[in-house]
Amino acid sequence: MKRWAVSDMRWANLRDLDLPLWRNWNRANPLPGNFWQRIWEYPYLASRIPAKASCLDVGGTYPFVLFANFPQARSVDCRDLNLLEHPLHHKQWPQGRLIIGDAAAIPLADASVPYVFSISALEEMADPIAVLREMLRLARHRVVVTVDVSDHLGLSRERVRELERFLGVRLPSLPSDCLTSVSAELAGFGQLQSEEYRHIRVLGLTLDARDEPKSVGVLVPHWESWPFLKPCLEQMQAQRHPGLQQRIYVLDDASEDGSFETACAHFADDADIVFLRCERPNKKDEADVGLILDYGLDLVHEQYVAMVDADAVPLSSDWLAFPIWLIEEFGCSSVGLDTGLSAAYTKRIPGQVWWQPTDGYVPGAGLYDNDWFTCTNNLYRVMPAALARVVAEQIGFTRASHVAAAPNGGGFRQRMRRLLRQQMPKPRHPYLPGGCDNGVAANHFIDLNRLGPKFNLPLTSYIGLTPRDGAFGQNICGLLFHFALSTRALSRERKEVEDAGQSFSYWVEQLCQGEPGDSRVLEAMIAASRNFQPGGYDGSIPQSWYEKEFGIIQELLRQFRASAHK
Repeated sequence: MKRWAVSDMRWANLRDLDLPLWRNWNRANPLPGNFWQRIWEYPYLASRIPAKASCLDVGGTYPFVLFANFPQARSVDCRDLNLLEHPLHHKQWPQGRLIIGDAAAIPLADASVPYVFSISALEEMADPIAVLREMLRLARHRVVVTVDVSDHLGLSRERVRELERFLGVRLPSLPSDCLTSVSAELAGFGQLQSEEYRHIRVLGLTLDARDEPKSVGVLVPHWESWPFLKPCLEQMQAQRHPGLQQRIYVLDDASEDGSFETACAHFADDADIVFLRCERPNKKDEADVGLILDYGLDLVHEQYVAMVDADAVPLSSDWLAFPIWLIEEFGCSSVGLDTGLSAAYTKRIPGQVWWQPTDGYVPGAGLYDNDWFTCTNNLYRVMPAALARVVAEQIGFTRASHVAAAPNGGGFRQRMRRLLRQQMPKPRHPYLPGGCDNGVAANHFIDLNRLGPKFNLPLTSYIGLTPRDGAFGQNICGLLFHFALSTRALSRERKEVEDAGQSFSYWVEQLCQGEPGDSRVLEAMIAASRNFQPGGYDGSIPQSWYEKEFGIIQELLRQFRASAHK
């Protein structure tokens, strides 16, 4: 069943123009001097829809912008724009990229395009609501629209009321810094002021599908960790949620111990597990799990994406459905575990002031505004796939400052060869310097560009503490068990932890002595992880804190489960 919800609605404003994404987009795409609305509209679109995605443009966006930023786009217009005597349209449309016809009756199948958008075109159409309804019919995941609002040369007050009734929402109040054609700030973007259009205000609108069942792609980076990967995948199979279409992408970081081949053979009968072998150009430099995630995101066609370590084991069929509910309920950009990494990076950029204590904080359960800067970690993170891909394309989840894409193998060889030829620079400034751990810069990108709050699902209990690296055998709210440090502590090539402690070594020995994924060892570890005890890196956080945080999530889980039965 297809339903839609408004996930973002805002007026074009001057504050957004000062965000890094908006400034970088306009710097890279200088526009003619009479494009005052577009300096806000185009970056807004770029923050909502992945550049490399298949998408449909309704209304004939200018080709010099459209194909430079959305190379797989097609466009719909009632005219043959190649024949217009307009220098930005005349003979500028490649063959096969322009569908000539009625925007209210587009000859494409239902849900046949992941993303559909329209830039300042609906207000010019005879029946804007009919066109928007058609866009929703065609889109699989997301629709993005901008419109001029005005009783003259725009969407009139009467049409605005129709739009509100159709969407079931009220338009937001106009902000004090609303963008207009006479805003003095236009000069900083090479735009001319115009008295003629000062009555126009620009509205941006994002609608997201609320499908039943929902779809989620699970990315599992793997490197020579078969004893962990086997129970990880088996529990994902066992803990499928009936309301989710789940597809698992195992992203192998060029393992050389035969574990990749073993995994492929063992799970060969499950069509919902896809194996991909990756070759990183920076493999000799570091264990860059984030770059592997960037490769994987290019394969995801589902509406949501989960990033999970290979030594993580789902404990409940709600481990994906509950975070997705939180995203939809609270308008989140990301839901997952904050291991405290954010506290280590809040002071890395001079002049950046975060709304959190200067001496750090213990990341507890709940919603964190973009001005707080919390870091949902890639060992357990769920996001809208559109946003995750935007982040990957803009700066990447990688630790490296500049990389080139070079995955290879599996059934995706032709696609991977194309990627191999594409250089993908990842400029980090101002999103923290290169070398950030576990996608911290990606979190920073989301926060600095005000792309939505994050929700922390905290670590609530664990097996034990390592001497210097905090808890291992982590239990995340009874939703997920994460062994932690598996490759970093054991690997000769990637060893980052010299002494993980006796308790950690004991469980590693138990795992390695038995058969891979021995259920008895796994059950014993999970049982040991459920005990509340003092924590942190040194045991200074009281047991009562963990019990309280667990209780907060349990109450939200009750609300989630109750909503599912309505």
